[in-house]
Amino acid sequence: MVILTDLKGNSRDLPDNIQAAQGARVMVTRNLDTEDGIVNGTFGTIANIVSTAGCGPTTVKLIGLELGNPTAGLKFRRKIPGATDDLVYIERFEEKMSKRGVVRRQFPMKLTFGCTAHKVQGMTMKSAVVFLKRVFESGMAYVALSRTTSHEGLRVINFEQNKIYANPNVTAAMENMSHASFQSTRPLLHFVKSAEHAGPTLTVVHHNAEGLPPHIEDLKSHHELRLADVLCITKTHLSGLFVSPKFQLEGYDMFAMLCGLPHHR
Repeated sequence: MVILTDLKGNSRDLPDNIQAAQGARVMVTRNLDTEDGIVNGTFGTIANIVSTAGCGPTTVKLIGLELGNPTAGLKFRRKIPGATDDLVYIERFEEKMSKRGVVRRQFPMKLTFGCTAHKVQGMTMKSAVVFLKRVFESGMAYVALSRTTSHEGLRVINFEQNKIYANPNVTAAMENMSHASFQSTRPLLHFVKSAEHAGPTLTVVHHNAEGLPPHIEDLKSHHELRLADVLCITKTHLSGLFVSPKFQLEGYDMFAMLCGLPHHR
């Protein structure tokens, strides 16, 4: 028997409890709908909390978020009959916990008034406060300092110049690019050309997509990647058992091995 009041999840489980209030900044911690842009790492501000009150205790049913991206979460809007707001409403998410036989239903989000530089890679924002004291590796400061659209929107706390440094290998590679030949910068085409008369070949290409939904059109138009006989795409940020046909590439048969599913599938 598991006493629920004493049940504590680990860092990979849905949180034991969350603190929520209107105006609080939160981050979604699960991929709820990758096509609709509600994924692990989506930021928002709580603008509405919908509760149900009956004979028992009051229960929170929905949490309405205001997102910075107006095109994300279209499927999650207008969930309250008669409501005129344009908020993205998140319901409780259900998943098995690390403790065997236990299922938890919880809102997949956590307070995020601040976050690490790793979490904001690729994001663009009007303003940000950057704390540089805990930079511990090359490139971190660059990622944090280059998120805002203007210098006016950037505020730096604990500025230390020695925290801003690049990886020596990256610096060397950048210097080499200035005098590298055009042929050497297109290794796949170069390889295919050199192997034209070498007999039958099997070309396998691995590509880290860092999110397939926003990059599928780029991939479809990439002339080098499409030369592969076998194209392995990782970090797609897709989830669930169904993969939308829009991710199908002409001339290829798709085999999906999504995160969290048993390998025999």
